[in-house]
Amino acid sequence: MDSGNTSLKSKKIRVYPETELKMTWRKWLAASRYCYNAGMARLRDTYFEGLKLPSAYNLRQVVMSKIPEWVNSTPFNLRGAAVLDAHAAFKNTPKEHKLSPKFRSCRQPVSSFKLQSQNWRGGTTYPTHKTESGIKLKELKVNASEEIPEAIPSDFNVILDRGRWFITYTVEEEGLTNPHQQAIALDPGVRAFLTGFDGNKVIALGNGSISRIVKLCKRLDRIQSETAKAKGRDNKRKRFKLRKLARQLRIKIRNLVDECHKKTAAFLTSNYSQVIIPDFKSSFMVYRAKRKINHKTARSLLTWAHYRFKQRLVHQAVKRGCQVIEVTEEYTSKTCSKCGQIHNRLGGSKKFICPNCSHRIDRDANGSINVFLKTISGN
Repeated sequence: MDSGNTSLKSKKIRVYPETELKMTWRKWLAASRYCYNAGMARLRDTYFEGLKLPSAYNLRQVVMSKIPEWVNSTPFNLRGAAVLDAHAAFKNTPKEHKLSPKFRSCRQPVSSFKLQSQNWRGGTTYPTHKTESGIKLKELKVNASEEIPEAIPSDFNVILDRGRWFITYTVEEEGLTNPHQQAIALDPGVRAFLTGFDGNKVIALGNGSISRIVKLCKRLDRIQSETAKAKGRDNKRKRFKLRKLARQLRIKIRNLVDECHKKTAAFLTSNYSQVIIPDFKSSFMVYRAKRKINHKTARSLLTWAHYRFKQRLVHQAVKRGCQVIEVTEEYTSKTCSKCGQIHNRLGGSKKFICPNCSHRIDRDANGSINVFLKTISGN
């Protein structure tokens, strides 16, 4: 299958800026946040008074005329971009929430500021801009984990994510040719991240990976418990260390899940022309009032982040000329893949044993086979 097209890809690069550059970027983050919130407050007040909302550029002009000196000392483009973002966000806010829009907080774990492509020169942002100590930014190293082009092809973001710095921008990507003509049906699970059936064989993807993630989650629970018990001024330093350790564990868990997502999506879109995946609503399944699974299974489902995987799979499919087909999965786990009998007392059993023909098969494998059969039969 020849895709014959191009797609946009977001490139995210970890950077390790020098201390002076970090301090400058933190100041820019604060200035961007100030301008965003000022623009949002202006729009909220105008809407409350029943007046016509200003255009994005008029709003930028109003906000820029009333900013304090420390904000005015930062680059114009990042301040302007923050105001334009506020205007776009308010415009997309539902009518019932316009009087209480969301503002940016300095306590948010992830914050960013936006710059234009021409603001990146000589391997840094605004090379002639000076720090508070008088050093030009071109004299400070960004220290990227991989090479950043001399000319970034698009507007870019500088992101601070839980103490880690990143630079993100978009690049065009050529579509690849997919020579395969085979389909695979997937059944999302917990013990195995995904179980697939391609008409010939059953494949378990991410099998056993959850056990390592569960261990990290249990360790995280213990740290959170210790943090809650460490009360008082004398334990201030202990709480700081425990919170830092908890943050590192969350990053590690996220990285393990993302690694599984990336490898699985690459394997599926490189080896199959069609990927059939159920409309898997994890958030609905773990809703406390209606769920039929225990809290451990519910946590594992949410940790696997199946919806985030589906988004990555769709992007990889566009890149490699593969088609993603989304289907419903009613009774795919309860139906025998051999005789079609519905097993109403299956419960949470790992094995599917048919009450009619005694067919024995792994529960997830049975589900993936039924998703495959359901799709090709057109039901």
